[in-house]
Amino acid sequence: MKQFNKINTMFCFNRGYFQVRYLFPKTIKEALEYVSSEKDSKFIAGGTDLINQISDGFITPQMLIDVSQIEKLKKIERTEEGFKIGAAVTLEGITSAKFLPQCLIQGAKSIGSPQIRNLGTIGGNICNASPCGDILTPIIVLEGELVLISPYGKRKIPAKDFFVGPKKTVIAGDEILSEIIFDKIFLKEGRSSFKKIGKRNGQTISQVNVAIWLTKRGESNKIEDIRIAVGSVAPTPLRLEKVEKFLKEAIIDQEILKDTLKIINEEIKPISDVRASESYRRMVIGSLFQDAFKEILS
Repeated sequence: MKQFNKINTMFCFNRGYFQVRYLFPKTIKEALEYVSSEKDSKFIAGGTDLINQISDGFITPQMLIDVSQIEKLKKIERTEEGFKIGAAVTLEGITSAKFLPQCLIQGAKSIGSPQIRNLGTIGGNICNASPCGDILTPIIVLEGELVLISPYGKRKIPAKDFFVGPKKTVIAGDEILSEIIFDKIFLKEGRSSFKKIGKRNGQTISQVNVAIWLTKRGESNKIEDIRIAVGSVAPTPLRLEKVEKFLKEAIIDQEILKDTLKIINEEIKPISDVRASESYRRMVIGSLFQDAFKEILS
């Protein structure tokens, strides 16, 4: 097997120390060769979530494969079909790409502090699969396709089908998320917005978040097409397809928004946890939804 740039390091966690092999592959192929050779391994880029899980003793991998030096994973590109974002692009890199849809920029900008955003990556946020992840609902409303590569080939998974439970996804142990692909319609048409609420104004984990993308019919407030996703109100980020169907071709006014909130409450499945109660989540989702609409239509 090819010899990669590697070091050994020690991790301290709440039950003691353990040694980890830490590798720096230069290509996706090299990364996959190594993950195939060691079952107890994890991919890492910024490590803003993964290192906490290791430090808290939730996982104790024998090998960490650092993909932050793989150039192919660090690019944001416009293509004839639309645009694509490499999995190792930092959250700060997304906020700096002004041509991207507004909801995606807003979602990335709402995560953590500048230091966290300069380390954390879009791929890490996706694969961490927290129901409250602020980049996940924008990716779902923009109908992103996640490109997964394994030693046996490549497959594409719609973002709405990638998450199967809290911290759980369809990605296999020998697969790597390489990029997220978006259709050009989300660059050329429509407007979008992302809103969240947490326990404080900044550097907070979402208690609830919502992302909306829509196109209007001419200069009116009649909706031609719409996508809506919400986070932290179900075991996974949730696409509100019943709400979308109800609002398509509707003229937005206060009466329609009031009726919409009833359908939203039927679709969401919030729980009570350390961050918020079920009743609170049901109460604030309506305010966030209306705030996002107000921003888009202003």
